Formats: sequence, structure tokens, C-alpha cells
Amino acid sequence: MNPQDNALSCMNTQGLMSGMEPARGMEGLPLLPSLSSMVQQLPQSLVEIIEWFHRNNADVWIVGGAVRNALLGTNIVEFDLATTLTPDEMKSYPDTIPTGERYGTITFRNQGDCYEVTTLRTEFGYNDGRRPDEVQWGDSLLIDLSRRDLTMNSLAIDPVNQVFYDPFDGQGDLQHGRIRSVGDATKRLSEDALRIMRSYRFMDQGAAGIWWPERQLADALRATKTMLGRIASERIWSEFKRILLGQHASEIVQRMVDDGILKQILDLDWEQDDGRIKLLNELEGSDVIDRLVVLLRDFSSKECEQLAARLRLSGQEKKRLLFRHAKLGHLPEDTESMMRVFSVVIGTWGEQHLCIEKMFARDNPSLDYSENDVQRRLDRYLRLNIDVNVEPLASGEYIMQQTNIPQGPKLGALKSWLFYEQVARNLRTIEEIDTLLCTLSWQSDDTSRWPKLQFP
Repeated sequence: MNPQDNALSCMNTQGLMSGMEPARGMEGLPLLPSLSSMVQQLPQSLVEIIEWFHRNNADVWIVGGAVRNALLGTNIVEFDLATTLTPDEMKSYPDTIPTGERYGTITFRNQGDCYEVTTLRTEFGYNDGRRPDEVQWGDSLLIDLSRRDLTMNSLAIDPVNQVFYDPFDGQGDLQHGRIRSVGDATKRLSEDALRIMRSYRFMDQGAAGIWWPERQLADALRATKTMLGRIASERIWSEFKRILLGQHASEIVQRMVDDGILKQILDLDWEQDDGRIKLLNELEGSDVIDRLVVLLRDFSSKECEQLAARLRLSGQEKKRLLFRHAKLGHLPEDTESMMRVFSVVIGTWGEQHLCIEKMFARDNPSLDYSENDVQRRLDRYLRLNIDVNVEPLASGEYIMQQTNIPQGPKLGALKSWLFYEQVARNLRTIEEIDTLLCTLSWQSDDTSRWPKLQFP
């Protein structure tokens, strides 16, 4: 017998009778095979935490996403728990973090793993559209599940008594590929407007396809979209990133355009049948900035900067976005030397840049280059296998010794010129730089026309 199964079975034989009262008003169902398998394979660190609750005469349930994913047969990313213990009572556990104590959430740590545990609660008032005005600790699992956003997330398992709770038929919605709210959709979305973004994210079910919302939820998504203005930009960006990286990003983002959501969160105008959006599904890799760059291709650099500020991208995210966006619509000359310059300037993003340009060239015949033009450059790029981490062979001190040019702008310009020639000619030694220096007309003080590494 699995040691986890053994530990939980032992607790069950001891009789955890208090678990029945908080579950009043709900039918306890036997575990389906997928749920039973999940319970049997719980991490030992989680089993020990469940045992701790049992020793403290408390009820505890696995809730939400873990149960949903077990029913879907998809990867379980994290386990969230609900309990009858209050935050103060939970803090008697040896290793906790008061993650969201005000709202009943405490993080338990064990064997290097972390699990969020939230007290059963009742919420009152959502005047800011982000969080409840008042929270009261409760003793009803049904009331706790009824405050959740979607039926597919309003699921719970009692791992000790091996009981499944599904008061709003979330399992049926999963079986039929439906996205449905718990109760009144407008009310649920108004309680926390981030649920609008979450609803679009859940529409993309990866290999299981696209699950569109039922009518009431679809209407509510459009009706409540202005409430997204109350949500912190970082939270919106966090959800939008996951949407962009979804397997069906093109269809979901287009739905967001049709519903007015994309205009609301990005403050940019979109076409109803946008070619850029259609390309999202074709992008390979998990770099969300690539997808954002494609989406913003036809917008100005200023608009990209404004969007980065609006969504509060991190410094690195903003830097990558603006750098890559500035390169779109440009191709290197189809020569070995210019391909080397392109590669060193653009770094490891070179292949992806050319692949993106190839997609746009294929779908937009009005561009001044064709898909074949890009493919030739891509073939050359891959064939050359250029080291993009090359460093200048000629230091400023070396150049001063060879030319007697003092420190200043001219010295910097000559150093840049030499580095350009080093890359373009694929020079490998300082002796080659020495020979090259003798052939360059560096004596002039007009450095404005001197080459330097740049693309475009």
C-alpha cells in the first residue's frame, strides 16, 4: 500500500466525524478513479500537513485547481487547502507564513514545499471590485465554495474520508467543455474583476480545445469589462501573459478583441479580424515577449512604451519588448558579413526574429520583401552558426598605443569601427586587427560616417 494512502486510511479508521458538519447541505460523493489516484499520490509533505490538521481535530479539504486538474487528467501545479481552523489557530503549526492572514490564508511549509491553506469564510461587500470589504470566518464548506468564480473551481475533496464535493456540477461542466459561473455571473465578476481575465484564460484548455463561456457568463464579461480599471496592472499582466502563452492564444485574444476586453486593458484599438492575432498560435517557444511583440508590430515605439508602463512590465521585460519591436520590419543584407553583424547585434533572438519576419512576409504581400527573401537569410544564418557573444579584440588602450589618439569621442568611434570590421570580416586575432588598422582612414576628425555595429 502506498504510504500516503496508508496514513490517510489510518486517520479515516480513527473516525474524523467533525468533517460532516461543515459539509452540511451538500451530497458527499465517492471519489472517482482519477481523484482516488490523486489522493493516493499526494506528496508526503502534504500528507504530513493533513495529518497535523487531523491531530488538531480540524477539517481540511483539497480545493479548486488541483481537483479540477485531476478530473481533467492534466498536470497538477499546486495544492490549495481549505480548513475550519482560523488563521491564529493555523499559526501553531511549526513553519508558517502569514501570506494573506487578513483574508484567512496561511502558507504551510514542509520539506521545502509550500501549501496555501485558507479558513472557510463568508465575504461581505466588494466596493472596490478587487477584494471583500469584510471577511468572517465560517464553518460551511458549501458557503465557501459558493463564493468561487467558476463551477470548475468550486470543487473539494476530503482526503481523509475519501469524499468528493461538487455542489454546482463543476464535473458536468468539465465533461461538456463549458465555462460557467457559480451563481449570478455579473455578481461573481464584480466581486473581483480579475475573474474576467481568469475566465478568458480558462477558455483555453490546451489539448482539450477551446471551451467557450455559457450565455450568462459571456454577457457578463462584456458588461463588467470597465471594472478591470480597478485591478492592479501587475495582476492583469500576470493573467494576460498566461493567455498569450496558451495553445489557442489566437482564438482567445480575438475573442477578447470582439468583447472589448483587449481595448480595455491595453488602451489600443484593434481590428476585428487582426492578422497579427492570427499569428500568435504559430509562434514556438515560451517567451511571452515574442508574442507581445507580434501583437504590437504595427504600433509605434511610443505606444509600446506607454503599454509597458500601463501593464507595469518589469525593467527587463520592457527592455526586451522595445528592443525587439524596434527590429521588426527590418532584414539584414543577404551577405555573410552583414549576417554576422546582424547576429551579434540582435543576439540569441536572431533566429526567432527571422522566423517572425517570415510569417509576416507570407501573410502580407504588400511588404517590400517576400517569404523567400527571409528564408534565404534564415538559411544563411543557421549555416553560419555565429558566436553572438564575441568581444572586441582591440581595447581602448591598444588603440591609443597604435594611433596616439587621446581618450575621447574619436577613440570610442574608432574602437566601434574596429569591432564592426572584426565581426563583419570574422577576424580572430589582434594581429589581424593590426593589419586592418593600417588600411583604415582613421586620421580624419569627422567620425560621423565611420561604421559601427548596429541593426537596422
